[in-house]
Amino acid sequence: MNAINIHRTLLSARNLGPAVLAAILALALLFWLPPLDVAHAVTSADKFAEAEDILQRIDVLQTDLNAAQDAYDQAMAEHEIATAAMNDAQKRVDAALARIKQLQDRLAERASDLYRNGNTSLSFIEVLFGAKSFEDFLTSWDMLNKIGSQDAALVQETKDARAEAEAARQEAERQKSIAADKMAQAKALKEQILATQATLKAEAQKITAEAMELQAQEELEAERARQAAAAAEALQRQLESNRPAGGAGMSVISGSGIFTHPCPNSTVSSTFGYRTFDNAFHLGVDFAAAQGTPYYAADDGTVIYATYDGGYNGGAGNWIVISHGDGKVTKYMHSSAVYVSVGERVTRGQNIGAVGNTGNSFGAHLHFQVEVNGVAVDPMIFI
Repeated sequence: MNAINIHRTLLSARNLGPAVLAAILALALLFWLPPLDVAHAVTSADKFAEAEDILQRIDVLQTDLNAAQDAYDQAMAEHEIATAAMNDAQKRVDAALARIKQLQDRLAERASDLYRNGNTSLSFIEVLFGAKSFEDFLTSWDMLNKIGSQDAALVQETKDARAEAEAARQEAERQKSIAADKMAQAKALKEQILATQATLKAEAQKITAEAMELQAQEELEAERARQAAAAAEALQRQLESNRPAGGAGMSVISGSGIFTHPCPNSTVSSTFGYRTFDNAFHLGVDFAAAQGTPYYAADDGTVIYATYDGGYNGGAGNWIVISHGDGKVTKYMHSSAVYVSVGERVTRGQNIGAVGNTGNSFGAHLHFQVEVNGVAVDPMIFI
C-alpha cells in the first residue's frame, strides 16, 4: 500500500466512523515512518560470518602457538642438558688441574732432591729456565730421561684428561649457546603469535558488536513490518465489518508502572548499575525467587528471541527477548523453563517462563533487563 492508495482510502472512509479512521491513520503512520539505516545492505549475518572467519584464524594461530610452545620447551630441555654437560666437563677440568698441581709439587720435590744430591747438570738448568710452561718443562725433562716412567705416564694421562675435559666443556658451551638461541627464537615467535591473536580478538569483538547492532536494527525493522501487516489486516477486517476489532486476553498485572512487575513473588538481589563485587556494570535487575517461580511479560509485545535447551546455553542461560514497539525491548534471563517461541505475540502479564539458575548464575533468579532504542536503562523506573 503506497501513499496514494492510503490517501484514497482516507477519502473513501470519511463516513466509516472514528474507530475506522483511527486505524487507517495508524496504518498510514507506520508506512510513512522513515526506514532504519542498515549500513548499505550489509546484514548482521555478513558481519557474524566475518567475525567467524577471524575466530577460525585465531584457532589456526592457536595451533601455531602450541607448536611454538613445544619448540620452546624442547629448546629449554636441550639448554638444561647442555648446561649439565658443561658443568660436568668443568668439574673434570678442575680435577685435571688439581692432579697437575699435585704432579707439579712432586716433580718440584724430585728436582730439589736431584739438586741436593748433586745430580743436576747444565742441561737440567737450561731446561728449567728455558721452558715456556710447565708442560714444556715436563716434555723437555722427559727427553733428558730425568723423569721416571711412572711419572711420565701420569703426566701424559693428566694432559689427555685435561684436553678431553676442556674439549667437552667447549662443546657443551656451544650446545648451550645454540639452545639459548632456539629458546629466544621460540619466545619471539610466541610473543608475535600472541600479539596477532590479541589484534584479531579485538577485531572480532568489534565486528561482533557491529553485527549485534545490525541484528537489533533488523529485528526492529522486522517488528515494524509485522506491525504494519497486522494493522493492515485489522483495517481490512474493520472495513469489511464496519466495526472495530475486539478482544482482550486475561492477564496477571502487578504494580502501577508502565510495565507490570515481571516477577512479583521475588526480592531484589542485585540492582541496576555498577557492582563492586565483580567490578562490572549490571545492565538489569535481578529478582531472586525459588526455582520454577513463574514470571510474566512486562507488556504486550512480540517474542523476537527465545531459547531453551535445558542446560547452560551461554551466559544468559535460557532466555527470552520481547519487542514492545516504540524502541522498547525487555529481556528475561537464566530461566528454568521457556513457554514462548520466536514470532509469538504475548500480552501484558502473560506467564512466559519460570525462574531458574541456568547460564552464568549463582542462584535461582530472574535477570530482567529493559532497553530503549538499544540502550539499557534502570528497569525499576518502568515497574
